[in-house]
Amino acid sequence: MLKDKGLYTGAETGERNADTRAAIKSFQSANGLKATGTFNRATLEKMNVELTDAQKLIPVSPNSFATSETKESKTDKPKRGAVFRASKEQVTQAQKMLKEKGMYSGEATGKLDDATREGLKKYQAANELKVTGTLNQITLDKMGIALTDKQKENAKN
Repeated sequence: MLKDKGLYTGAETGERNADTRAAIKSFQSANGLKATGTFNRATLEKMNVELTDAQKLIPVSPNSFATSETKESKTDKPKRGAVFRASKEQVTQAQKMLKEKGMYSGEATGKLDDATREGLKKYQAANELKVTGTLNQITLDKMGIALTDKQKENAKN
Protein backbone atom coordinates (compact mmCIF):
# COMPACT_ATOMS: atom_id res chain seq x y z
CA MET A 1 0.00 0.00 0.00
CA LEU A 2 2.68 2.51 0.99
CA LYS A 3 4.86 1.41 -1.93
CA ASP A 4 1.92 1.78 -4.34
CA LYS A 5 1.47 5.39 -3.26
CA GLY A 6 5.18 6.15 -3.67
CA LEU A 7 5.62 6.70 0.07
CA TYR A 8 7.95 3.75 0.65
CA THR A 9 10.81 2.66 -1.57
CA GLY A 10 12.54 0.05 0.59
CA ALA A 11 12.31 -3.72 0.48
CA GLU A 12 9.11 -5.34 1.74
CA THR A 13 10.50 -7.21 4.73
CA GLY A 14 7.53 -7.05 7.08
CA GLU A 15 9.70 -5.19 9.59
CA ARG A 16 8.88 -1.75 10.89
CA ASN A 17 12.08 0.24 10.49
CA ALA A 18 12.75 3.98 10.29
CA ASP A 19 11.86 4.09 6.58
CA THR A 20 8.58 2.26 7.19
CA ARG A 21 7.63 4.59 10.04
CA ALA A 22 8.46 7.62 7.89
CA ALA A 23 6.25 6.27 5.11
CA ILE A 24 3.40 5.62 7.56
CA LYS A 25 3.76 9.17 8.91
CA SER A 26 3.59 10.57 5.37
CA PHE A 27 0.44 8.57 4.67
CA GLN A 28 -1.14 9.66 7.96
CA SER A 29 -0.35 13.34 7.37
CA ALA A 30 -1.80 13.20 3.87
CA ASN A 31 -5.00 11.57 5.15
CA GLY A 32 -5.91 13.78 8.13
CA LEU A 33 -4.45 11.45 10.73
CA LYS A 34 -2.02 12.23 13.50
CA ALA A 35 1.44 11.31 12.17
CA THR A 36 2.52 8.66 14.68
CA GLY A 37 4.24 6.23 12.35
CA THR A 38 2.24 3.32 13.78
CA PHE A 39 -0.46 1.13 12.27
CA ASN A 40 -3.35 2.10 14.54
CA ARG A 41 -6.93 1.25 13.69
CA ALA A 42 -7.65 4.60 12.06
CA THR A 43 -4.62 4.22 9.80
CA LEU A 44 -5.52 0.67 8.79
CA GLU A 45 -9.09 1.75 7.98
CA LYS A 46 -7.85 4.69 5.86
CA MET A 47 -5.63 2.21 4.00
CA ASN A 48 -8.68 -0.01 3.41
CA VAL A 49 -6.94 -2.89 5.18
CA GLU A 50 -9.41 -5.52 6.35
CA LEU A 51 -9.36 -5.70 10.13
CA THR A 52 -9.22 -8.91 12.13
CA ASP A 53 -12.06 -9.64 14.57
CA ALA A 54 -9.78 -8.64 17.44
CA GLN A 55 -8.86 -5.33 15.75
CA LYS A 56 -12.55 -4.56 15.20
CA LEU A 57 -13.07 -4.67 18.97
CA ILE A 58 -10.53 -1.87 19.50
CA PRO A 59 -12.27 1.50 19.32
CA VAL A 60 -10.81 4.23 17.13
CA SER A 61 -9.14 6.78 19.39
CA PRO A 62 -10.11 10.41 18.79
CA ASN A 63 -6.40 11.13 19.24
CA SER A 64 -5.71 9.27 15.99
CA PHE A 65 -6.80 12.28 13.96
CA ALA A 66 -4.68 15.32 13.18
CA THR A 67 -7.32 17.58 14.69
CA SER A 68 -9.22 15.77 17.39
CA GLU A 69 -12.97 16.30 17.65
CA THR A 70 -12.57 17.99 21.02
CA LYS A 71 -10.40 20.68 19.46
CA GLU A 72 -12.85 21.09 16.58
CA SER A 73 -15.83 21.41 18.90
CA LYS A 74 -14.05 24.16 20.83
CA THR A 75 -13.48 26.16 17.66
CA ASP A 76 -17.07 25.57 16.51
CA LYS A 77 -18.44 27.27 19.61
CA PRO A 78 -19.07 30.98 19.37
CA LYS A 79 -16.47 33.07 21.11
CA ARG A 80 -17.45 34.54 24.44
CA GLY A 81 -17.60 38.27 24.66
CA ALA A 82 -15.32 40.35 26.80
CA VAL A 83 -15.44 39.56 30.49
CA PHE A 84 -17.65 42.08 32.27
CA ARG A 85 -15.83 43.83 35.09
CA ALA A 86 -17.38 46.40 37.37
CA SER A 87 -15.20 49.40 38.12
CA LYS A 88 -14.12 50.37 41.65
CA GLU A 89 -16.53 53.32 41.52
CA GLN A 90 -19.42 51.04 40.54
CA VAL A 91 -18.62 48.62 43.37
CA THR A 92 -18.46 51.55 45.81
CA GLN A 93 -21.87 52.81 44.63
CA ALA A 94 -23.34 49.34 44.93
CA GLN A 95 -21.93 48.90 48.45
CA LYS A 96 -23.48 52.22 49.53
CA MET A 97 -26.86 51.22 48.07
CA LEU A 98 -26.72 47.75 49.63
CA LYS A 99 -25.83 49.30 53.00
CA GLU A 100 -28.81 51.70 52.77
CA LYS A 101 -31.10 48.72 52.12
CA GLY A 102 -29.61 46.72 55.01
CA MET A 103 -28.13 44.08 52.72
CA TYR A 104 -24.49 44.91 53.47
CA SER A 105 -22.87 46.05 56.70
CA GLY A 106 -19.29 46.71 55.57
CA GLU A 107 -17.62 49.88 54.41
CA ALA A 108 -17.77 51.22 50.85
CA THR A 109 -14.26 50.12 49.85
CA GLY A 110 -14.79 49.53 46.15
CA LYS A 111 -13.61 45.93 46.57
CA LEU A 112 -15.86 43.08 45.51
CA ASP A 113 -15.21 40.98 48.63
CA ASP A 114 -17.22 38.09 50.07
CA ALA A 115 -19.45 40.36 52.18
CA THR A 116 -20.28 42.46 49.11
CA ARG A 117 -21.05 39.33 47.09
CA GLU A 118 -23.43 38.15 49.82
CA GLY A 119 -25.16 41.54 49.76
CA LEU A 120 -25.44 41.37 45.99
CA LYS A 121 -27.01 37.91 46.23
CA LYS A 122 -29.64 39.28 48.64
CA TYR A 123 -30.32 42.22 46.32
CA GLN A 124 -30.54 40.00 43.24
CA ALA A 125 -32.94 37.57 44.94
CA ALA A 126 -35.13 40.42 46.22
CA ASN A 127 -35.30 41.91 42.72
CA GLU A 128 -35.93 38.64 40.86
CA LEU A 129 -32.56 38.70 39.13
CA LYS A 130 -30.33 35.70 38.53
CA VAL A 131 -28.51 35.25 41.84
CA THR A 132 -24.81 35.32 40.94
CA GLY A 133 -23.21 37.45 43.63
CA THR A 134 -21.49 39.40 40.88
CA LEU A 135 -21.93 42.99 39.86
CA ASN A 136 -22.96 42.26 36.28
CA GLN A 137 -24.60 44.55 33.74
CA ILE A 138 -28.16 43.54 34.62
CA THR A 139 -27.59 44.14 38.33
CA LEU A 140 -25.96 47.52 37.66
CA ASP A 141 -28.89 48.51 35.44
CA LYS A 142 -31.41 47.47 38.12
CA MET A 143 -29.47 49.46 40.74
CA GLY A 144 -29.45 52.51 38.47
CA ILE A 145 -25.64 52.57 38.32
CA ALA A 146 -24.33 53.87 34.99
CA LEU A 147 -22.15 51.70 32.78
CA THR A 148 -18.73 52.90 31.69
CA ASP A 149 -18.18 53.70 28.01
CA LYS A 150 -16.11 50.52 27.64
CA GLN A 151 -18.90 48.42 29.21
CA LYS A 152 -21.44 50.02 26.87
CA GLU A 153 -19.20 49.27 23.85
CA ASN A 154 -18.72 45.64 24.90
CA ALA A 155 -22.48 45.27 25.41
CA LYS A 156 -23.05 46.14 21.74
CA ASN A 157 -20.76 43.34 20.52
